[in-house]
Amino acid sequence: MRDQLGTALLDIAQLSSSPEADTGMQLSELTQNATSEVRRFGEDLASHLQAYTAVKVPPAFQLQSAAEGKIQVVGDHPHKLEIESYLNQNTRLLKWFKELEVLFEIQRKIELAESDENLDQQVFNFGLTSLGGIAFFTLKTAN
Repeated sequence: MRDQLGTALLDIAQLSSSPEADTGMQLSELTQNATSEVRRFGEDLASHLQAYTAVKVPPAFQLQSAAEGKIQVVGDHPHKLEIESYLNQNTRLLKWFKELEVLFEIQRKIELAESDENLDQQVFNFGLTSLGGIAFFTLKTAN
């Protein structure tokens, strides 16, 4: 039985190596799997933060990739340092976040294929709210 962590990435690999002509259904399944991964990651992250750091949601927070393969909390949050410290020391959650990022960048690139928008100008975000996790893109800002 395969590890449930990152199953959507395995689906991408199968999709990209599949010679079948019926990829439309596979892409919709991939989208469903991505949505499921976001939900699962959000639930796991919330439970771990509460259990190991006493961080509770609300207030909501937003995560992005940072330098050196780390994760950062975007903006002000009363537990910013605790969240960043815990995530950057927990290799399982860190890896899972990075897999979500890659998965959603691939999906976003497919979405933007026929538009003038450029993925290079966008950055993946994961938000955790009292209702659960959400994945979205924002425009990159000059640092």
